[in-house]
Amino acid sequence: MTEGRIAVVTGASSGIGRAVTSTFARRGIRVVAAGRRAEQLDAVREELSDQPGAVIPFAGDMTQPAHTEGLLASAEREWGPASIFVASAGRGLPGTVLGSDASQWKDVIEANYLAILHQLRAVASDFKKQAEADSGRQVRDIVVIGSTVGRQVSAANPVYGSTKFAVHSLVEALRQEICAYNIRVTLIEPGFVRSGFQQAAGYDTAWFEAVAEENGPLLVPQDVATVIEFVVGQPTHVHLDDIRLRPTRQKA
Repeated sequence: MTEGRIAVVTGASSGIGRAVTSTFARRGIRVVAAGRRAEQLDAVREELSDQPGAVIPFAGDMTQPAHTEGLLASAEREWGPASIFVASAGRGLPGTVLGSDASQWKDVIEANYLAILHQLRAVASDFKKQAEADSGRQVRDIVVIGSTVGRQVSAANPVYGSTKFAVHSLVEALRQEICAYNIRVTLIEPGFVRSGFQQAAGYDTAWFEAVAEENGPLLVPQDVATVIEFVVGQPTHVHLDDIRLRPTRQKA
């Protein structure tokens, strides 16, 4: 159910998105690898140049209008219509309601919620149009990276967590709206992942290492990518729509 399919993966220059891109390419899935950092996307393409599935980089800002439409158009020009979309891009923000940097709130909400909302609308519209043309004979997958902090309230990380709560509700609402077209909208909720995400977002390194000591070994991006590969590889009539994965020792 995977080889020969065409995918778009956001956040593909690092972390979970990069691991998904690599996993897909090794499985013969052709990938438009999207992210902000062109040089890292080029490195991903070079690294995977000998794999069964080709990779083309697409550098850009996911918060900009028509970005998602551009990704889908790039896939179609190169190979044909995409049937997998993985929304992995996002950003974090350390701190509590009182302690977080209020000047970053708007950017976090735009990246983690509004951009995802636009992505979901654009991709779902495209996939629905495809399904209407082929009577839904081909399964199509939209996979969104959420977080365990979007299900369990954290006083230590509430701004980021609140955007994930919002996204989780969008994913389920869209699943209900378009499931009749054999479009699977899936939420993946990872716990602690050692991926560089925390460092990029400015989380305290000592805090994160203490978390790793208490909860580790932590997940790595490939753990999440392996789950996503399994999800999109299921037969058309099977949908694993909401998956939480944690380090075994993580309590919350």
